[in-house]
Amino acid sequence: MAYFNHAFTKSWLAKDVAADGVATSALGAGDLALVDSRTWLSDSASDIATAKHLAYLVGGNFHAADNIGNNPGHGGYKESIKSKGINFNYISRLGVSACTPLKQAEACVTVGPKCAPCGENLFLRMDVKGSPALRFLNHNAYAIGDSSGDAAANGGPLPALLCCTGTLNGSTDPQEYVDPVLALAAAMQMTLADPIIAPFAAEGNNVTGIAVGSAAGTTYTTGTEVATEAATGEGGSGLTIDIDTVGGSGEITAVSIGDKLGSGYTDGQVLTVDGGDGAGTITLSVSAEGIVAIVDGVETSYTLAEALDGTYSTPTSDPVADKVSARACVVGAYVDTKFGDCSFDTRDFYGKEPVSIILSLLDETGNPCNDCGVATATPGQMANTSGETVLRSLLLTERYAQNPFNQGNADSSRIREIEGFDPILAAVDRAKLYKVYYLQHSVPRLNNPSGVFDNDQYLYQIFVECDDSTTAGKMDTLWGAIKTQCENVGNYTVDLETGL
Repeated sequence: MAYFNHAFTKSWLAKDVAADGVATSALGAGDLALVDSRTWLSDSASDIATAKHLAYLVGGNFHAADNIGNNPGHGGYKESIKSKGINFNYISRLGVSACTPLKQAEACVTVGPKCAPCGENLFLRMDVKGSPALRFLNHNAYAIGDSSGDAAANGGPLPALLCCTGTLNGSTDPQEYVDPVLALAAAMQMTLADPIIAPFAAEGNNVTGIAVGSAAGTTYTTGTEVATEAATGEGGSGLTIDIDTVGGSGEITAVSIGDKLGSGYTDGQVLTVDGGDGAGTITLSVSAEGIVAIVDGVETSYTLAEALDGTYSTPTSDPVADKVSARACVVGAYVDTKFGDCSFDTRDFYGKEPVSIILSLLDETGNPCNDCGVATATPGQMANTSGETVLRSLLLTERYAQNPFNQGNADSSRIREIEGFDPILAAVDRAKLYKVYYLQHSVPRLNNPSGVFDNDQYLYQIFVECDDSTTAGKMDTLWGAIKTQCENVGNYTVDLETGL
């Protein structure tokens, strides 16, 4: 006895889960049902298992017409899509994927007050790596910028303090160090203006505003530098806030940004406020402000342009005495070219790997500078599962049913319209993410004298939009019920795997 080391795959797109008692012929496009093999009506897993019948996963077809050109010889296109008969004893795996969003790679560099001596340049190197760079350029790439800046990239003259025209505080002694905010902003702006690097990276983000969230909590008190916490699995850390006012029950009524901006947050993200009953929340506004001026421990963010056009309000000719340092961040920003549904082709490439970005500081000889700043890099995260993957899986199931998806010809779009594929293309939002429900089972062969590969395996995938919480809730209930019936018939090896 041996298993064939591959499972035949079949896919459905679920827009709803049918209630009990619905005939397979009555299932609408995108309706999914667990069906009793004797009645061919949707039923509960419990009733089917108790009756010792086989169960079928059945989905309503997206084809709007049952034949092509009213020719009865080309019919059956609206037939519901059915699985093999499922015996609860022979289910081997149940699983649910996680809705994992795409996260941009982020790279940051922090420099202190002595990192840009007068008469020398601060050099910044940016490397871009990974699939996007290799496909676009056929090689990884890098660019180097320096604190002398690029007037063309800046759109005007650079600040005079970059040329060490000032004096030390309270004396006539000449300036010794360039304000690190100006130096780092000039180097970063010059690097991002490089025509090879420009498609892959963009100015980083920082928290620019906060507001009391939907939960104000209780038993909070006013205070400064109150810590915040991101939800498990979400990025960002380090932001502190000031609780300006509270209500009679200690609920938070007004907040403002504290001295620490943190990093890695996204626009609209909700954070929990430490203290009180621990239930108070704030909502973030995050904008593209790529450089942070850190003056005596207080952080203020600016765009690179603002740092160099006079908006940065406290440039100094004595950064050591004024305790000034700076932090600049960039994020991955590469966007692939994509075609619409009319010209969709399953052979088109679609990228899932985010670009990787690395920042580093160099001395004037081009060697790494290990004592003039700190560089950090946070890798990006691939999304799971994209609509591009879903559509290709559904079209593969159509091909298994002898309904090939026409592509590659000058008139393919017309043929697809004739053959009824437009509703399938329209049903999948290729820009969205989908949750995937997996069921794997085997069908023993009744007659197989050789004893080789005598259990065919089948893997079923049901795709549900990540923002369709109603259908996802029904699928969670259905999968939980199937797991329970596996245990009831003595199949204790099946566990509901999550986060796949």
